[in-house]
Amino acid sequence: MWPVPDDGPSLAPTVASDFEALLALRVRAMRPSLEALGRFDPARARERFAGTFQPEHLHHLMLGAHRVGCVSLRPKPAALRIDHLYIEPTAQRRGLGAWVMGWAAALADLRQQPLELAALQGSDANRFYQRHGFAEVGRSDFDIEYRRAPAVSPLDVVRGLWGHIQARDWAAARALLHAEATVRWWASGGTMDADTFIRVNAEYPEGWTIHLLQCQALQDGRVLSMARVDHPPGIFLVQSVARVRDGRVAQADELWATAEAPPAWRTAERFAGLQRRPGWPAAS
Repeated sequence: MWPVPDDGPSLAPTVASDFEALLALRVRAMRPSLEALGRFDPARARERFAGTFQPEHLHHLMLGAHRVGCVSLRPKPAALRIDHLYIEPTAQRRGLGAWVMGWAAALADLRQQPLELAALQGSDANRFYQRHGFAEVGRSDFDIEYRRAPAVSPLDVVRGLWGHIQARDWAAARALLHAEATVRWWASGGTMDADTFIRVNAEYPEGWTIHLLQCQALQDGRVLSMARVDHPPGIFLVQSVARVRDGRVAQADELWATAEAPPAWRTAERFAGLQRRPGWPAAS
């Protein structure tokens, strides 16, 4: 049993030489379900895994330095395809599958494409995928094919949240947060649930104005945003990294800083390549 780090699971790339280790992982993860259905066949397991083993799209699922699973997310012409989602039996039922679904869904939503996968008929995994918004679209001899339609783009969700906060529309801002969402303010060491986050912002002393400077997608599907908050006489900067799931923010990590005047020695006259942004505090 591995503890889940504070920053959660992570993904790491695979290479061709990982085949045997990941095949063994697949067998450990799938064997109970296959045996219950009378379909466990080591030769067939190897054949099916080899048929879609593409290291360039396959990832190790990591908890710290420990590999606890794997997943493949493969681009198709008009969709993203999940294959080989396997989690070690000792690491199951700890939210890792839900984390992977959130990661894959965010990438699909950014591309505004459906997310596809197949599940073994009779497996408990079918209920799991249905809970995460997948609908059955077909069947084969052994599998059920599923598809999840894209939700609103995570970029639009994050832009909308900043906009609602600036407008003091607290009901609309709350609607863009999952019920179980958490927000961490790293500079002050605070962690808040969704309702507390809204209340803290609503009760913050008035007179502030938000200017969204940047909003872009990261490779793992999270959204990075940067904003300037003018609250005379001060200017504040915030960098936020948000994970969006099904059109709402599930987690956000924010780092706040105070805009300060540079030291007297760091001037544009001394350093020709230094430029100052308009409106920032002057050198002291």
